Amino acid sequence: MNAHTHLAMTLLRGYADDMELMPWLKEKIWPLEAKLTEEDISWGVKLGCLEQIRAGITCYCDMYLFPNITAEATKKMGLRAVVGAGVFEILPDLLKGVEPFLRRWQKDDLITPAIGPHAVNTCSEQTLLSARDLAEKYRTFIHIHLSETREEVEELKSRMGLSPVEYLESLGMLNSRLVAAHCVSVSSRDIKKLAAAKANVVHCAVSNMKLASGFSPVNRLCSSGVNVCLGTDGASSNNSLNIFGEMKVSAISEKCIRKDPTALPSRLVWKMATENAYSCFGLQMGLRAGGLADLCLIDLQRPWFYPENNIVSHLIYSMTGGVDTTIVNGKILMREGIIPGEAEILQSAQERFERLTS
Repeated sequence: MNAHTHLAMTLLRGYADDMELMPWLKEKIWPLEAKLTEEDISWGVKLGCLEQIRAGITCYCDMYLFPNITAEATKKMGLRAVVGAGVFEILPDLLKGVEPFLRRWQKDDLITPAIGPHAVNTCSEQTLLSARDLAEKYRTFIHIHLSETREEVEELKSRMGLSPVEYLESLGMLNSRLVAAHCVSVSSRDIKKLAAAKANVVHCAVSNMKLASGFSPVNRLCSSGVNVCLGTDGASSNNSLNIFGEMKVSAISEKCIRKDPTALPSRLVWKMATENAYSCFGLQMGLRAGGLADLCLIDLQRPWFYPENNIVSHLIYSMTGGVDTTIVNGKILMREGIIPGEAEILQSAQERFERLTS
């Protein structure tokens, strides 16, 4: 499962690289996002679904604009998703559309509607409280960027005297339905609060490294009892949606940062990408009677899976391909590497990008 992404941002892949986070957002990403149409979002989501199906991802958690379009396109592609309705202070009308979106999708078999307030520094207190109240009313998730950078933490502390984690706690938002992406700049005190609240953290190693935001203290989060999942973030900052690549980078970077080769072992990383992510959203994992029937089949007759001695290690550290078939809700989305309609999606996505950047 890809537990944190912005799927339609596949259209922005490679558009703005090698920049710091805030200049990247303000100078490149946000101006282009202002030009996005519903059709752009639809084709961007389909392109992202296509990439994830090829990567064996059966479910993803999104936060972005036009959530109804995201949900419709995802359902058409056959993937399972937790779709967060993005909320930003600079676009106040977005909040008005959240409740109708939650009502529309609350009983769907593939789409779980959620609320996605962007971050504590891009949403007012009243907006965050409104998001909290809606999440409680519909018993759904709040998906938010949290403590992504040191600057975010320092700005809030100077203004409120609280860390972002403490601020959410003061608003009554720290609970088991909170999905907090990044958590790079969190203190030991923050970690204890996240664990006590049974909040969920999504580690996005590649995106954080590419934007030089820092490194989430994943080992400490896990050892403190926080449920940690893995996410790719958007394709504009990763630039890939391959969760297997995310697993490898997460495992290796943690070892390097901590100067400890035992940090974040392969089986724990595998658990973060599978069991932890599914349990975060209350989804059953595994093949069982009455289960979800979500699975991918991997061709193990590839050189990087030999010798046959430690399959989990091979999946984390050496796999460079081999997803053969992807099945969601019992429906085959890719069989032997073939996905119906792939050529049309690629062509349409290219046309959308050219329109946006012309």
